[in-house]
Amino acid sequence: MMKKLRYTGVIILLLGCQAIGRAQSLQQVIAMAQDSAITAFQSRYEYDSRKAQYEEFEALRKPQVYLDVMPNYSRVISDPTRNYVYLRNYDRLSASAQLKLTQKVLNWGGEAYMGSQAMWSEYFANDKNSYPRDFVATPILLGYRQSLLGYNPYRWEKLVEDQRLKAAQQQHSYELHLIAEEATRRFFRLVCAQGILDMCERNKQTADTLYAIAKEKASIAMVTLAELRSLELQRLNASNALFTARNEEQVAREALKSYLKVDKLNLRMTVPDAPRPLDMTTDVALQLAKSNSPVFQHQKALLLEAAHQQQKAKNEKGINVGLDVNVGFQQLGSNLGEAYRSQQFYMLGAVTVSVPLMDHGAAKKRYEAATAWTARETSALDEVERALCEDVLTTLQNLQSHQQLLEHTDQAVKMADEVFELNAENYANGICDINTYSLAQSRRDNAYNQHLTALEKYWTTYYHLLTLTQHE
Repeated sequence: MMKKLRYTGVIILLLGCQAIGRAQSLQQVIAMAQDSAITAFQSRYEYDSRKAQYEEFEALRKPQVYLDVMPNYSRVISDPTRNYVYLRNYDRLSASAQLKLTQKVLNWGGEAYMGSQAMWSEYFANDKNSYPRDFVATPILLGYRQSLLGYNPYRWEKLVEDQRLKAAQQQHSYELHLIAEEATRRFFRLVCAQGILDMCERNKQTADTLYAIAKEKASIAMVTLAELRSLELQRLNASNALFTARNEEQVAREALKSYLKVDKLNLRMTVPDAPRPLDMTTDVALQLAKSNSPVFQHQKALLLEAAHQQQKAKNEKGINVGLDVNVGFQQLGSNLGEAYRSQQFYMLGAVTVSVPLMDHGAAKKRYEAATAWTARETSALDEVERALCEDVLTTLQNLQSHQQLLEHTDQAVKMADEVFELNAENYANGICDINTYSLAQSRRDNAYNQHLTALEKYWTTYYHLLTLTQHE
């Protein structure tokens, strides 16, 4: 009888440890999720959009060439009964073409330009003293315009756009890590369900075997009726638990299949080996989290934009001064060839001064509003940093706790297996009763459940830390 029980135990152990079919690893599941999840595509499109906007921004900071062609028609009508010397009736048709090269001077905040221009004007009037046809040619002109406000808008724009691109990059990476985290959660939900199903199958087989042995013993009055009924109840409970475990395993499998967008999964999931302990101090984890958090980086971009608007409002609330100088060659002629001959050098300069004599405090209030908004964005960044630090510290603490719990539950499983095997052998030899055996089985089941729960919590916490720090 003891040989029969040992033979049954070997079969149960093989059934519990052997993987049916080809196993599927966690890394394979994560890769499948990142390739098929809708959020991964959305995140990629958002990043591509932001990258294209940044490339557009960079392109506009390079030399730009424009060709402007502008036709124009005007009609001047004076008193038809009187013919003033200085005002006559005429129609004017003109056209101008300008080729212009501009370049933003990034270090100074101004703009340099170079160009060539030609203009034609034709006057139509009945008066013989009407204006003649004329051409104006400017073969080359060089100029520079600069706002003398004391701040460089191009420098601020560069800082803001660089920060926005960095935030977009971190957002895309963060979304992929979130997908990995959710895939890990569903993967281990299925792993736990499969582990509980294996345990229930072992319990059912063991209960069937013990009940069959007890029936044989009952035929020769070696087992009491109460003990036989207890084994029958244990067998029924094992069947019910197995039915529930199969249903939960199917639910967990469907949840993972739905997330991966596949029609079928391999029968078994492979539990990954425990990774090496993370060689990461708290300070390093906090620094990585702040550097890689999209929320933190996006808030920094908002703060930079607010500081930009504050600086601009500060400089615009007083006297505004602008400078525009240009030099070149220009000539007027009755035909185009004549206009391009005998060019004359010219130099023009303009300084514009704008003094707000009465704006009812609008500029001042605009600066106060920008200052308040900058303070608001600063406090928001502090709050994001506080929440991020709290999440990192809590996750690190939970990871260490779950790692220790995983080691302890692994020891408990080994010990519970040994105790159960001893009690099973003792019960087969008539040394202990059914209650002692049932208690050992219950303790073994509890140890397995705790180990599976610790395994799930450890790995989900581990991948949550990877999501926060993006540390590979």
